[in-house]
Amino acid sequence: MDIDLLFTRDGEAGLICSENLVTKAAGAVFDTQTGILTLEFTDMDFLEMNIPVDGEFFGNLDFCIQIHIGAIKNGNIAQAYQVPFMFLDDPYKGEAFKNIKQRTNPLVAFDHFVKACVSGQPVHREDLSDDTIGCVLGDSVPSSLQFAPHLARKHTIEASPKTAPSAPGMSAPGLGGGGSSGHSTVHRQSGQGNKDKSD
Repeated sequence: MDIDLLFTRDGEAGLICSENLVTKAAGAVFDTQTGILTLEFTDMDFLEMNIPVDGEFFGNLDFCIQIHIGAIKNGNIAQAYQVPFMFLDDPYKGEAFKNIKQRTNPLVAFDHFVKACVSGQPVHREDLSDDTIGCVLGDSVPSSLQFAPHLARKHTIEASPKTAPSAPGMSAPGLGGGGSSGHSTVHRQSGQGNKDKSD
């Protein structure tokens, strides 16, 4: 499985996987010493990412209280929800945000997030020696992503007038591309989107 860490201009963050996580994630933990993200699962197992987060994104992650988890398969959103985001060396952050409630409209929230992504980087690759792997989104234009059939009806129900999209509580400065860990930037001009990978 390949996983990218993507950001919106307002600093929302998400982990986008190339396939569905078999076991639902319960939370994400970030180690600022190593730059490594770890997904903790509901069955007490975990997945440690194998590519460190670049230091320029640390400040953005500091604003995160939740992180999006999703999967893109065959150009469709196949999995989407949010989990708490914690720092390994900051137990008080979890205490400060303990009253933050889970979103009641996770699919709508993810849809808004993924269509607003502007930058990011790989954080996990099944084969680290394969330099040809690009962004998990592939050739998909974020603004045109649709939910897979098994999620489409639930998304429609969530998006009905009685449910308003959840907005993030904090925002971060604009994000830039470039750096040493293979950042990607999602361009959205004239309805088209491309991903550029810099080394």
